[in-house]
Amino acid sequence: MSLTTASFISISFHLCSVYTAAMTAADFTKNRDSWLQRWGLTGLAPDLPWLQRMAPVKRDAGEFLVHAGDTGDTLYLLEAGLVRLFYTTPDGRERNKSFLRAGEITGPVSAAITGGAAPFSIECLEPVEAISFHLGDLLAAADNDLQVARLYREFLTAAFIRNQRREAVLLTGNAEERYQWLLAHEPDLSDRVTQAHIASYLGIDAVSLSRIKRKLRDAGR
Repeated sequence: MSLTTASFISISFHLCSVYTAAMTAADFTKNRDSWLQRWGLTGLAPDLPWLQRMAPVKRDAGEFLVHAGDTGDTLYLLEAGLVRLFYTTPDGRERNKSFLRAGEITGPVSAAITGGAAPFSIECLEPVEAISFHLGDLLAAADNDLQVARLYREFLTAAFIRNQRREAVLLTGNAEERYQWLLAHEPDLSDRVTQAHIASYLGIDAVSLSRIKRKLRDAGR
């Protein structure tokens, strides 16, 4: 299977089985292998630490995968649900950085690489099912396997493009243009997150967002 940046950004995949508290090791291995196959990762050594230390993760809405200040190199492959990444200002206000969905990898990558503390938190806005893994294990595997190296490259490329696109609209677009961008690139958020979260994500206030939505609705757009 050929990986491209576009497919990595847009593809959303779900594994067939649903995690339960009583999930067996065999069930998890089957789900993990299904994910690997979807990305063309075949023939990996079963004793590869990256694979051996993967683990199932399940969180309810309102729970966290990461709190700002956490340390470690754990990242998460989201299988189901929606999470938000957000910074907290010194006076306690939250600023949304991004929203990630099933099929995407999330975690404080810069902190995992440098050994520092996570600069942002990751909250589950919906019930989340994920696979956790360690970045150090992934990097070690990538040093010896071109398939894994390709996956890591695509992950970083997708994250860079996603962040650059949002940065561009935040720095150059007015409030209405930012909302139009959201509708074009992340339309599902309108139904999945609160207006306050969307306003924070776009760098505008909730009153302005409400006014923009009303204007577009009246214009039939």
